[in-house]
Amino acid sequence: MKRGREDDGATTPFPVSPISNGEWLPAERITAKARLIEKLIADEAAVQAKRHGISRAEFLRTAAGTVTALWVLNEVNGLAQSGEAAVIPLQRVQCEDLDAGRELLDRDRFIMDVQTHHVDTQMFPGTGACFLRFLDTQGCQQNPEILGQLNFVKETFVDSQTTVGVISGLPNGVPLGPEVMSQTRDLVNQLAGSERCLSQAMIDPKAAPGAATSIASMEHQVRDLGGAALKCYTYSGNWRLDDEQVSYPMLAEAERLGLRLINCHKGLPAIFAPGSEESVRTLDFPKAVADWPRLRFCAYHSGYFQPGDHPAGLDRLAEFLQVVESMPQSHRRRLYAEIGSTFAVTLLEGPDQAAHLLGQLLRALGPRNILWGTDSIWWGSPQWLIDAFQALQIPPAMQEQFGYPALTDSIKERILGKNAARVYRVRTRRQRCTVPPDGLQLLQAEQGGMRADRSLRVYGARTRREFLSIFGRA
Repeated sequence: MKRGREDDGATTPFPVSPISNGEWLPAERITAKARLIEKLIADEAAVQAKRHGISRAEFLRTAAGTVTALWVLNEVNGLAQSGEAAVIPLQRVQCEDLDAGRELLDRDRFIMDVQTHHVDTQMFPGTGACFLRFLDTQGCQQNPEILGQLNFVKETFVDSQTTVGVISGLPNGVPLGPEVMSQTRDLVNQLAGSERCLSQAMIDPKAAPGAATSIASMEHQVRDLGGAALKCYTYSGNWRLDDEQVSYPMLAEAERLGLRLINCHKGLPAIFAPGSEESVRTLDFPKAVADWPRLRFCAYHSGYFQPGDHPAGLDRLAEFLQVVESMPQSHRRRLYAEIGSTFAVTLLEGPDQAAHLLGQLLRALGPRNILWGTDSIWWGSPQWLIDAFQALQIPPAMQEQFGYPALTDSIKERILGKNAARVYRVRTRRQRCTVPPDGLQLLQAEQGGMRADRSLRVYGARTRREFLSIFGRA
């Protein structure tokens, strides 16, 4: 996986170590285990590329390239490759035969990603995507901001099977504020010729009146900019959802404006917000959910804490699961978990850990209250996450030991898109049925499919040194 524009030296089809979204601090260095995984994938991909008479980067873009990387993840983590014990059941032929790889991974499903971002290209030079041909190259040169938007379009909608995406920003509106979010959403839908993108109303209840994300701005964001849900961050000023003086005026305004869904960053403490390890805990959900019966609440990142980050030692999902179990069943129906970055982090730790993540959430919340999100484009094109989720299973032995349900095709369809479509009131029919034909799908077909021209790039930091360099804190 590469961070630059050229990908001829790419070694993996997706990152093999966690990628920070800019909020949490990554590890000091890439682990020896991740280095081994990277080497094994690169070596195997080189062999397979030679067999097919293509470059390694070309092989890595194929479904077989992704299967090869998943095979190595299984192998290094000591997991079964096939049979009832397999978490990601694979066959060797699916690594070696391009058609067999496609047959395993390429499934026609409605995908709705409720956590997507685009980045400032000044931070990531050389990531332009003017070749999309919807806008002329000269226009891109005159309006550099278009580059970040078009790169987002390519990575998210052309180089993956994402059907609908929801754009998310940051609490202070910098660098991606409400106006830019709505402009990017409109650009996506204009290029597609159909509704492929939604945006949220970004609100910081502690922001002063007149600020881009103040409570007073919500009406403009909903009525004029078309915000479809509210997104907030309790780490911005360290407040709680159940604070009647700070949060409740925001929730009252959201209810008045007809918003139904309150999305809140939970877990993954923000490195630039001292005290956030407390404010991103999920202890404030029970009272807020009880006090606002007309609203639904979603914990972005599922309240996940990486080992060692939780102030009371309740790492991973431990505290969130306790909170959910303490709530009456009628209230749980209005609480959702979003798995952006969380699914990716656990998958790279080991596919069995990703199975535990899904098993725990399904056991606590049921199949209707888990929303698909990827936190891309920080992780690059989200297609590898879609692939891994579609291939993932919860083995019978794990179901029996931990009381998890099976991860059936029906449940996968709900998590990948139907649940989000329900709460966002989006039709789940394929956009290709619209007239005129969907422009982004036509472009995808012209380039040879969603995998043919993947950039093999990531945009977030893998190490602390990269983090400090990207965000100017070195």
